[in-house]
Parts: sequence; C-alpha cells; structure tokens
Amino acid sequence: MYFCFLGLFCLAVLWPTCGNFYLDLTLWLWTSIILIDLVQRTYTKHIQHKAVNILGPFCEIILVMFFLIMYLVLRIIPHWFNSADIITSKVVLSIALIFFFYRLLGIYLPISPTLGPMLVRMNRMIKYDFVDFIRMFLVFMISGGVTIQAILYPNYPLGIDLVKRVLTRPLFAMFLTQIADLDGDTSCSGHYDNVSIGFCTADVNFRGSHYANPESVILPIQKCPYSSLFGYLITIQYLLICKLVLVTLLFAMFALSITKVDNEASEIWKFQRYALIIDFEERLNLPPPFIIISYICIFLKKIYNKMKGCKRNCCTFCCCSKKAKCSPASTSPDEEMSHRVKKNRRSEDYNYWKKCSIEYLRTQEFEEKKERLAALHNEIIVNLQEDMRLQKKNLKRMSDRIVELERTQGTSRMYLEHIYHKLEQQDVHGMANRKGQIIHVAARQSPYPGTSIARFPVFDKYVPWETLYDVYDPKIYTLPIEKFPDEEKNYVDVDIIELKKLKEERAAMMEEELIGLPVLPPIPHMKWNAILTVLHQHKGSTQVIDRRSWISRDDQPCRYRLDPNGLPLNPMGRTGIRGKGTLWRWGPNHLIKAVCTRWRRKYNQENQPSDYLYVEGKRVLEFIATQREGNNLETVYVLPGGVLHGLTSPYSVVRESFLRDVFDETETEPKTTLDQGDMIQFFAQFATQNVGKTSLSLASPEQSFSHILTSHSGVSGSHTSSRTSLRTEPDSQGFSASLLYKGYLDDPRNTDNAWMEAEVWNFHYDIGDNFELRMSEENGTTWKEVLPNVKLFGNDGAIIQEAAKIHDAYC
Repeated sequence: MYFCFLGLFCLAVLWPTCGNFYLDLTLWLWTSIILIDLVQRTYTKHIQHKAVNILGPFCEIILVMFFLIMYLVLRIIPHWFNSADIITSKVVLSIALIFFFYRLLGIYLPISPTLGPMLVRMNRMIKYDFVDFIRMFLVFMISGGVTIQAILYPNYPLGIDLVKRVLTRPLFAMFLTQIADLDGDTSCSGHYDNVSIGFCTADVNFRGSHYANPESVILPIQKCPYSSLFGYLITIQYLLICKLVLVTLLFAMFALSITKVDNEASEIWKFQRYALIIDFEERLNLPPPFIIISYICIFLKKIYNKMKGCKRNCCTFCCCSKKAKCSPASTSPDEEMSHRVKKNRRSEDYNYWKKCSIEYLRTQEFEEKKERLAALHNEIIVNLQEDMRLQKKNLKRMSDRIVELERTQGTSRMYLEHIYHKLEQQDVHGMANRKGQIIHVAARQSPYPGTSIARFPVFDKYVPWETLYDVYDPKIYTLPIEKFPDEEKNYVDVDIIELKKLKEERAAMMEEELIGLPVLPPIPHMKWNAILTVLHQHKGSTQVIDRRSWISRDDQPCRYRLDPNGLPLNPMGRTGIRGKGTLWRWGPNHLIKAVCTRWRRKYNQENQPSDYLYVEGKRVLEFIATQREGNNLETVYVLPGGVLHGLTSPYSVVRESFLRDVFDETETEPKTTLDQGDMIQFFAQFATQNVGKTSLSLASPEQSFSHILTSHSGVSGSHTSSRTSLRTEPDSQGFSASLLYKGYLDDPRNTDNAWMEAEVWNFHYDIGDNFELRMSEENGTTWKEVLPNVKLFGNDGAIIQEAAKIHDAYC
C-alpha cells in the first residue's frame, strides 16, 4: 500500500497547474492517517519501552505534520482562496515526495538480506566520509569559484547573480566542464582594448562609482569573458584537484569504510531487522489508509468493553444475591480460551525473536570472550618472550662467564706448564720431555713475536698431531713481503694462504667487478721434502733451496706431512698459530750458529789473567754473544750465525756471519764453497798466539773431513735432531771443535706451517784466544758467562747450557 501512496503522490506532484482537488484531498487524508499511525506507534513504544530513543520518530512526526500544514495552505485552500502560487506548492510537494521516497529506505528495504547490510555501509559512508569530503571540497570550491570568476569576468557587477555564479560554477564543475568562456567572446572581447592603463587613476573610478553608474567603457564588458593564460591555469588546477584528486580520495575513503564495516554490517543489519520486525508486530493488522478501520474497531471495542464493565459494576452493587451469575468468572470459556491462544501465539512470536536476540548476544559475548582470550594469550606470550629474553640474557652472561672461566683456567694451566718447563731439566733444543716424548715450549708462547696476536692455547698433551683436538682453531698470520728487510725479500716465499683466498674471492666476482683489478700471480708448486736447484733471478747465481728437514727419528730423516691446503705441518706438533709468521720460507728454515767458548779467569791487580774462576767446584764457561734489536725494540743477546738461503755453503755462511757480527768486518772476496774443515781451520786461527794448529793438521784444507773429525759412539741420536758426536781433539793451543746440535730449533717464531732448524757448532779455546784484538765494541759483541739464569734470544740459552754440560762447566 505504501507504494500505492507513493504513486498517488507522484501523480499529485506531476498534475499540471493548480492540481486536482479530489486527488490532493485524498493524498492529504492518506498522509494524515500515516501521521496518526506514526504517533500511535511512537507513543506505544515510549510507554512500553522507556529506554528506547524516540528522537528519530519524533522528528519524523514533526516533518510530516509540517508537510500537512503546508500542503493544506499551498495546495488545497488555494482552490477557494488565493494563498500561494503554483511554483511554491510544486516545490513543497517535490521536497515532500523526496522525503517519503527516502523514508522507504528505513521502513522496508532493511528487511532485504542484500540491501540491509548495504544500507549500513551507506549510512557509514554518508555520515562520516561524505561529510569529511564536503568539508574539504568547500575549501577548493570557494577558492576556485572566486578566482575563476575574478579572472574570467573582471568587471562583473556586484550582486546576487555574482554570488550565484561564484558558488554554482565550481559546484557544477564536478559533473560538467564549462570551458566555453575561456577563449572569451568574439562579439565583446574587443572592447577590453578600450580600457586604458590609467583608467583607475581618476577619482570617480577610484571610488568605484562606475559600478553604480558604469562608464561607457566598462558597460560593454561587464558580462563579457576575458581570455588569458591565467584563466586557463586557474581553471585547470581546480579541475585537476576536484576531478582527479578529491573524487579519487572520496572513492578511497568509501572503500576503506566498507572494509572496516564489512565484517560488522551483517550483524548490525540483523539487529536492525529484529527491531523492524518487532515494530511491525506491534502495528495494527491493516496498513494505511485502511488502518482507519482498525481504529474504528478498536474504538467500538473500547465502547463495548466500557459498557460491559458498567453492566458488571451494576450487577455487583445491585444483584449481590446473584454473585455466581454476576461474578467475573461469568466470562464464557470460549472467549477465555481464545484470549489464551492469542496470547500464546503472541508470546511464541516474541519468544522466537527473543531467541534470535539471545543467540546474537551470545555470539557477541563469545566473540568478546575470544578477543579477551586472544588478548590474554598475547599478554602471556609477551610475558613468556620477556622471560625468554631475560633467560637468554642470563644464559649469555653465564656463557660469557664460563668462557672467561675456561679462558682463565686455560691461561693458568699454560702458566703452570710454563713454570714446570722452566723448573725441569731441558736439553740442547730447549724442549721439554713429557712421558718420553719431546715437545716444544718456546714455539707456544704468546703473543707471537712482533705482534699482539695470541696463540691458540695448546697444552702439552695436545701438542702432537696424532692427539685429537676438536676445538683447535688457530689464527692465521703471515708477515707481508714488504715488511722484510730489502736484502731478504728475494728469498721470501709467496703467501700461499692469502693467494688462494684472493683467487676464491675473484672466482665469485662478476666479470664487471674484475675490471681494473691487478692480475694475481700463479700459486707456486713447491717440492716439499726435497732439494731444488734454481737460478737466482737477481744475482744470476745458482741457488740451492733445501726443503728437507734436518730432524731425524730413529736415525732416519724425517719427512714432514702436508695439511689439507698442501702446506707443510710442523713435525713437532701444534704451535697455536697457522701461516708462515715472520719466517721467510714454508716448512723448515735452516740456520747455522757458532758457539765460541773459553774458561772464565780471575784477574790480578795488574789486570792480568791468573787462575780459573770456580763456582761449586766447577769452572765457569764464557761464550761470545752479539747484541741486536728484539721484537719489542729491546736489546737482546744472540749467538753469532746466519740464515741459509742456498747461495753459499752453510760453512761459508757461518764464516761471513761471524766476521760481520763479531768483528764488524766484510770480506772483499767472500768464499762461497767452504766445507767443515775450512770452517774449523778458520776458527782455529783465533787460538793463543795465532800460530797453533789442531792436532790433526787443520791448516790443510785439502785433508779429508773423515780424518779431521772423530766419532764417539757413546752419544746416541736424538728424536728431534741428527745430533752426532763429531768433534776434534784439542790441539797444542787447547782448541777443539764439535758439532753441538743439528735439528729442530724451538723458536718463538715457529708456526704450524713454518719452523726453524739449526746446525750448531761449538769452538772451544781451552788455553787462550785473541778475539779481543779484533772484536768490535760498536756492535755490542762481548763475552758472557754461562750461568743458570743466562738470558738469550729464543732457546740460545739452552744451547749454551748444553755446551757447558759437554765441557763439565758450571751451569
């Protein structure tokens, strides 16, 4: 029926001129009946449900009532009295028609499961997003309307028409694009040329009187558009902002609101539909305008009930003797049963919707409980994470303390082992004897000489390579070739570890990254455990590179092994550091040293030597030592000797080194092919008076070495050296020579891949010598006594101690 009402309303609005009296009267009565029904329902709802908000229905009643009054005044009464014009009545009816059509959205459309949630979303978009959009649009609309009107029509007269143009043009620009006047009007634009620059300087024009009484120059161009570049720019910027930016922003706001409300729109619609159904349940059976019949029936029923009540009261007061007939129980059983059935039906209907409401509330409570449970779970998880972080922090602290404790324990153990090695008896190579196995000591001391690099802790039991040491991870250190002295750079091996690392890095690079990088040299293929004779590229002479080890085991030469990188492994075991260190070659680095000894004598008042110096019943031995700079720039004493680079024989090297270090002399014609006999003869010349010869004719270099040296079978070979008892018998001047040691040298510079090996000779002057005549004081060469606490570089002190033992001297 409501759609019939709207159809009748449309017909009344479209009816030409003054309308049809009967049609208008019918529509007015129908609307009045709708108002009466609306008032009745609102009043009933307010009485039954005090907490329900009736502001919406109250406003609706006021609007409908106002429409009825205006309809009566503007459309019905004018049929007898001239109270309003046609246009005014048309406008009022049109506005009312729009209202009643929009009212349909809140009355019937929410019942639809499709349109209902959509109306919820639309309500959200209009109530929030569209209002915000209008606020923002007003800023650009007013500014754009004023500026466009001022530029295009600079002489437009003030008035209502100007305000209308300022507001309507930017508003309609959202839907229509008015650009016809941007190029001006050919019929009047030419008059702008008549306006001179000095037009505004006249007093009358400055006061603006030409607006009230326009000048003849201004009158033709008051409503004529003016074409200019700024007109285009201002219009374009307004259109860009409104049609591209603001409209897109509005769509984005709508989409965001739909996303936010989409999950709740269905629940909100169900609640609204429940309220709508309850509202329809409380309405009368017939719709407007037939609802007037229901009101008449209610009125007649009220009169009937009133009369019936009066009759009952009369029976009560006038017929007291007939209580049974006049009592309220006299109601017929059929009426009472009918009333109960209606009541039960009504309660059943209410119970169904009440059940829906309860289920909805339970669902809401369940969702809220889930949210609270999720929040509680999140809080528990956050607390657990905090506890875990705290535990991790405590575990890290504990781990750090355990690591520090292990480090301290390891350092303490290393110090204890070092003290133990200092206290125990050591042999010539300065190494300790642990359970019948020789291990190096100085090669494990930290830091590495000349650096601050700490060696990886290696205890005595982990020194041999055969012992498993899973955590062994030493640092790698190799002194760059540039830091070696200039005279030694030609003999230094390439850093193979660094070269392999660079080649691996370049193999992983892109071709573009390799552009401009220097070419890497090839990795040399060295012959380990062998002798290689090459031509020295700088001196042009033959160089013999001996990569064999002088260490002997069970009277057999030792062949060192190679690690996974193809580099030699120290035969004596781990040192706590990898690489080549400060040594010049991978694998064995050979030295030759000379130990020149004599007996310490007492001096009389004339400063002449007299008797020998005795300590604890043994003579004190002296040896020649030279000074040099240590690793930390301190002065240390070393035994004279030299490095074997392979250009000359070992015995030529010891001769040249002795002359250079002890006498500060250099041979004009160095001898490069000396043998052992030549070396012994060289040191024999420093005996007393310089005329003595050994008892075996050392002055004859041509004699065979087998006739010069004798072997004592009482001294056996060592585990770490080819140490023999080759020695000469003392001659008439008391001079004797012996091979003190040949093999591994426990040097602080040793690493896992490079180590020192030495051949040490002892030249003893039992009666006297003439070294003082040629010894140089400038290089710090001196005689030093062999004492238990003698301090020399590396393990030179252990070598001196061994020499003292051979000569049965105090040590």
